[in-house]
Amino acid sequence: MIAKWMLSTAAALFALAGATDVWALQPLSAAERATFFGSVEDPPAKELLGIKGYEGRHYLAGDEWNGHLWRPSLAGKGGGYIGVGADQAYLFIGWARPELAWLIDYDILVVRLHGVHHIFFAAAADPKAFMHLWSDKAAGLAAIDAATETGTVPLDAAAKAELRKTYLHARSHVSTRLRLLEKRLHKLKQTAYLNNAEDYAHVRTLIQSGRVRRMSANLLETKGLIGVGDAARRLGVPMRLVYLSNAEQYWPYTKAFRANLRGLPMDAQSVIIRTLSTFSINKDYRYNVQPGLTYQEFLAQDWMRHVHQMIPRRKLKDEKDIEFLVYERTPEELRGRRKPKAKAKSGGAGAQPKQ
Repeated sequence: MIAKWMLSTAAALFALAGATDVWALQPLSAAERATFFGSVEDPPAKELLGIKGYEGRHYLAGDEWNGHLWRPSLAGKGGGYIGVGADQAYLFIGWARPELAWLIDYDILVVRLHGVHHIFFAAAADPKAFMHLWSDKAAGLAAIDAATETGTVPLDAAAKAELRKTYLHARSHVSTRLRLLEKRLHKLKQTAYLNNAEDYAHVRTLIQSGRVRRMSANLLETKGLIGVGDAARRLGVPMRLVYLSNAEQYWPYTKAFRANLRGLPMDAQSVIIRTLSTFSINKDYRYNVQPGLTYQEFLAQDWMRHVHQMIPRRKLKDEKDIEFLVYERTPEELRGRRKPKAKAKSGGAGAQPKQ
């Protein structure tokens, strides 16, 4: 059972007419490469956050199993992509067909793992060969040893040793994830880079043409995402797709987070995609799409302190109930539904409004 609230006709249409033809893209000039790869990174996080009970975990493989629900809202977006996470980006790049992609995370192991993915995309001409490099340890190590670069970024001996270590640490997690995800896509009759030659070729070519950057960037820091936003503006690329996973559940909106997301150049086609964890009920998530410009408007409101003030949550029925929501409400509409604060009583603080 999949609940769909406020699913607009435009979001339901699936068309690749607006997709970027990766083979038609011109190579980045030296100046463009300097801009794309030159923005400052944030230092790796000293502490890995999470919802209560899941703090400190490394998420080296995705655990969202219904990402195909986003596909109609992403298809052919073009422009720029930015997102957290380990392997989710390759699904989205194959569907959205961006011309530039920033793969960010505050966990340095995830950033390094993207380097392994990029080596394997270069070494494997098709999805089957790519999957083999994750399942066969000897083959995977041989591909890393033979590599001279990740994407178009040269590898030195120290970086290669680091990637070997990362691969050995994450291989079983990634191999299991990709195998199960490919089986699920097949069952649902969905295509993606794991089972579709065209999607795979787009991801592979974008990486090999130096148009995908993996970098350490923290949603709560003050430099990494600001630099990405500045670079995208200088390159004339609107950020059409922003993937937050369920990171917004980890903390209230901070000043830095608001500045980081509001600093990304978006346009009328831009969307935010997020998840909200419902693991205890359905071993999965709620899936959400929101217009990017509207989200930036919400972040400008002082009273908007947490994602749960904005996104409605109905009670899920059972483990088969997967919620998909296209959220189009504006700050003005939501504010009109908010109850005013109660007047403060003498000797005590005023009551907080219910959301």
